[in-house]
Amino acid sequence: MESNSNVLEEQRDSANPNNDNKITRNVVMVALSNILSILAGVFSGFILPKIMGVTDYGYYKIFTLYLTYVGLFHFGFIDGIYLIYAGKNYNNLDKNKFRYFSKFLLIFQSIILVIITGISLFFVSSYYGFIFVFIGISLFIRNATSYYQFISQITYRFKELAIRNTLLSALTILSVLGLFLIYKYTNIGNVSYQIYVIIYTVINLLLLLWYMFTYRDITFGKIDKEKVNKELLIQLFKVGIPLLLSNLVGNLLLTIDRQFVSLLFDTDTYSVYAFAYNMLNLITTAIAAISTVLYPSLKTKTENELKDNYSKLNGIIIIIVSVCMLAYFPLVIVVNWLLPEYNNSLPIFQVIFPSLIFNTSISVVMSNYYKSLNLIKSYFIKSIIALVLATIANTIAYLCFKTTISISAASVIVAIIWYIMMEITLIRKWHVSFKRNFIFTVLILVSFYLTTYLIPNIYVAGFSYLTCLILLIVLFERNNFISLITRRIL
Repeated sequence: MESNSNVLEEQRDSANPNNDNKITRNVVMVALSNILSILAGVFSGFILPKIMGVTDYGYYKIFTLYLTYVGLFHFGFIDGIYLIYAGKNYNNLDKNKFRYFSKFLLIFQSIILVIITGISLFFVSSYYGFIFVFIGISLFIRNATSYYQFISQITYRFKELAIRNTLLSALTILSVLGLFLIYKYTNIGNVSYQIYVIIYTVINLLLLLWYMFTYRDITFGKIDKEKVNKELLIQLFKVGIPLLLSNLVGNLLLTIDRQFVSLLFDTDTYSVYAFAYNMLNLITTAIAAISTVLYPSLKTKTENELKDNYSKLNGIIIIIVSVCMLAYFPLVIVVNWLLPEYNNSLPIFQVIFPSLIFNTSISVVMSNYYKSLNLIKSYFIKSIIALVLATIANTIAYLCFKTTISISAASVIVAIIWYIMMEITLIRKWHVSFKRNFIFTVLILVSFYLTTYLIPNIYVAGFSYLTCLILLIVLFERNNFISLITRRIL
């Protein structure tokens, strides 16, 4: 059995020196692939609601809502690999050991697939039966794919990751475009959500098969059983389960309002509510590249280096999100022009959009810092507290107002509280500067709400927010902005 000290030594085994240019290249590489992901998001986000209709689009969004929880069913195994082997060179990986990991994961996920699809086929009726059959299939595909994606991330093979993300986006665009042409030039009426779920599943299966071929040296072949044992697997679960639970709670926090709406309102209402979040996801996709690269890079930093860079890195992320919030204004124009049947989602979008600053700071910067500093337990406890607060806040909002807007507002308030709780630990630990970032964030929040609520003309409102943004960056974040444009991230 490997000792904990040996595991920690493997964590520190990095064959790739970490520097600003390397980090920036990796971020840019993944970001370029995410540009196509954004385009795919635009296609699926605006065309699917049009061709499916409100009800079928609601069923599709219920499918994607439950799909966010499939990562729970590897029970921390993949997270253990992510934590233990981050920063290790792929050529230095023990291929025999990883073939053992791959075989175990694929068999483990196959068993869960059979259980879920079997239950769905025999015990779940109506559209939920179809949804959960494909949740079971997608569970196997997504978790196996995540395993290979994590290997790409932890071994700095970001080009590999970017190429596959690009293929996924291209196939998504082509499939949505094909369905749109069928919808427009035939008399079939609305496209069933079931058709797109099947197409979506096949696309992701093709991606998994490509990953398995690329990593065939750690997927197929003989395993020397004398060099591996069950203790290896147990160690991965032990290390990974705390992170899995933390990620699960964090994911619940980000989706709990949608859970409330899906359970308490009809499908059409949920469809409109989910569409607002679908527009929000366009922005999170653009920012995801930073999070993908960040953790393996932070693992090679000393605690003093982490301390020195925290405020700057958090400030840079806040600036990036604040600039991305300009997308709100053209998105409103597009929805009014292209999808008037989803106009009711715009007030929800208006309320939840600024929460992106707080949630992104937590998911991109703070969570990676907590992982790098082995503060996962603290992250988990704070997230649990925030989840309890979110449940109480959403319940009160529903009981008092019985509107989706009130639930959205409650979620924004909890996001702010969660952000403050997460930052307090790092402030107390390091006595880092935080006031400028926090004041800037609050003023951006106020500026967004004032310009969007008080100025009816969307073009004037957009220009006003841009003016406020430039002024606030100059006053509070000019040094971090200079670091951003000169690519001095870490």
